[in-house]
Amino acid sequence: MVVRLLVLVVLAAVAYVAWDHGRTIDESHVRQYYDRQMDAIRSFDHEAMCDDIADDFSASVTSFVGGRNIGKAVYEGETTCRMTREMFDDMRNLSNRSRGMLAFDVRVDVRSIQIEPGYRSAVVESTTTVKLGEILVTRSRGTERLSRSLWRVRSHGGEGQTWTYL
Repeated sequence: MVVRLLVLVVLAAVAYVAWDHGRTIDESHVRQYYDRQMDAIRSFDHEAMCDDIADDFSASVTSFVGGRNIGKAVYEGETTCRMTREMFDDMRNLSNRSRGMLAFDVRVDVRSIQIEPGYRSAVVESTTTVKLGEILVTRSRGTERLSRSLWRVRSHGGEGQTWTYL
């Protein structure tokens, strides 16, 4: 009886440590998150992108077109997911119509990663550049808050600015 109780206590302790470790985030988790995002973009996998959106996602974006400020918009997770699906459909169609000759080159430059006290979330500052061949299409700069739960990093949104050149 005591042996069973001891085994149960040890298993509970191991389960708690595993669960707690699955909620902490460090720089390697953030970099893996962005690598996974880039893989999803390259394969037009909007489902993978949507899976990384937290329930409380909210992104505030100020947009500029042709050098003019066209306003600020706030996007929730569901809206962001829908927009991602539409954008990936358009990107896929362009690639298919051109038989792969026209492809978007998306690059994310992570400028800084700040892990919050307690290792429960991180604030990431990055710049994203989208080109079509040698033509600059958009450039975005902003911050994003990430957290980790059940070994999966998710985005809670953030703030940013986007410049569109086409």
